[in-house]
Amino acid sequence: MEYPYELDNDPNLWLDEIDLLEIESLTPEEAARLEAMVENDLHSADLETTIPEEVEEAAREGDDRLAQGLIEEAISAYKRMMQAEPDSLDAHLRIADAYLLADMSFKAVRHYRKAARSHPRRAEPHFRLGEVYRRYGLLKVAIAEYRKAVELSPQNPFYRYRLAKTLFEHGEIREAIEQMVLCVQTANSDAFYHYALGDMFARLRRYEEAAYEMRLATVFAPYDDYYNACLGIMYLHTRSLSKAASAFRQAIRLNPDNPSYHYLLADTYRRMGMVKHAAAHYRKAGRLGAYDSAFVRRVRDEVSRSHE
Repeated sequence: MEYPYELDNDPNLWLDEIDLLEIESLTPEEAARLEAMVENDLHSADLETTIPEEVEEAAREGDDRLAQGLIEEAISAYKRMMQAEPDSLDAHLRIADAYLLADMSFKAVRHYRKAARSHPRRAEPHFRLGEVYRRYGLLKVAIAEYRKAVELSPQNPFYRYRLAKTLFEHGEIREAIEQMVLCVQTANSDAFYHYALGDMFARLRRYEEAAYEMRLATVFAPYDDYYNACLGIMYLHTRSLSKAASAFRQAIRLNPDNPSYHYLLADTYRRMGMVKHAAAHYRKAGRLGAYDSAFVRRVRDEVSRSHE
């Protein structure tokens, strides 16, 4: 497989003590790459010899330094925090997050894994490991960590959403949809997850189902112009032009200065034969400035293909 991100200078350091080779779905090439990444320096220590300070004070100092963009000083404070409490989940997560900001993924992964070993019933370390692995294109490994996070915290919809999204990216479509449906059931009144499920259906050209979920997104977030615009696009795919026009009008009411919305409404009116209305919104889009031509063109092309 290809890795779209450049790994740290020494990739052997960043997958500390993980039995990735037990994941049966890894290809031989992936297994060989991962094995090479864990061969060296698995037991190097991150802690420096420092004078212990009170944990809360060190944590507060680290947070303050991090907020100021002083990452090295923040890491130093978190190390003092860890020296006082070597198995602290909070300390490992804080210093790992700081290492990520410093583009030191191998050290971040090491601390997330230490946190996972020290606190086997906590989901956060596994979720954050999934985020790092996904960033580096290791989707199978990321999925394994997301699964652990979901197993440990099944009521957390965001963990399940990330699992579903990564499954979808990896081509495991059926399970991705199943996980997103469970996610929606867990957080039924959260518009974002309905939108996310609708987006998955749209990518599969299942536009009726996509429109249903986008409609629910607008119900739970009625003042979100983007969700209304997405609903309009789904109605275009299903040839429900009057519903599409209504959705675009609502998007414009919520955000009247978005030229793309006016252009989409104008295009819808043109399809409906309402030439004067179309012309008015074409002019309005022009007065507002440059609309997202690539976005509008993509919508037009996709709608055309869906009707072939």
